[in-house]
Amino acid sequence: MISRLNSNQERVLALAAVVQAASLVHQVASTGKACEEASRTCLASLFVTSPESTEDVFGGEQAVQNLRLGLETLKSILDQDKSVAAREITRYVLGLTHLEAKLRKRPKMLDAISQQLSHSQRQVDLYDLTHANVLASVAETYSTTLSSFHFRIQVTGNPTYLQQPMNTNRVRSYLLAGIRATTLWRQVGGRKWQLVLFKNSLQRELNALLNQL
Repeated sequence: MISRLNSNQERVLALAAVVQAASLVHQVASTGKACEEASRTCLASLFVTSPESTEDVFGGEQAVQNLRLGLETLKSILDQDKSVAAREITRYVLGLTHLEAKLRKRPKMLDAISQQLSHSQRQVDLYDLTHANVLASVAETYSTTLSSFHFRIQVTGNPTYLQQPMNTNRVRSYLLAGIRATTLWRQVGGRKWQLVLFKNSLQRELNALLNQL
């Protein structure tokens, strides 16, 4: 699919995907639940290997709708939302960008992630994206690769939820999806300094995407 978005909007869409993954981590950590549609979008992105555009990674023509949670949360953050949720989600996003930068320098680890996700794809074919077996497989990929770095993203929330194995697998799966989205954001030209220097431009393109909802 040829992108219908300009390059700036593609960057915003990819950044919204990072925020959506971080938002799902926060939802699970604080409530034990996560938005089903947003979850499926993030998990599905892990298995898109040859996209023709940023939109292809998140559902093609439905990409903007599929990333509604991320787009709306990104708007709240840029509007200087002072809530605990906004602060935690922002912390996760920054952690993902830091972790992705480290991963980028480890080609063997990137290959291992790709190989393990190929195994997870077979689980998807047998079950469903949000099936416990799929989540366990994706979570194991995160655990055996990215968790080996000295730097780790510290997830905070309700211990009752975080101690449940299913939720642990969800969190790790969303973090891996967040890494995927962060890689994409960087590939389409996204950089952290742009969030400060070009904030007005970012908000303008974000509003243009939100108007499509």
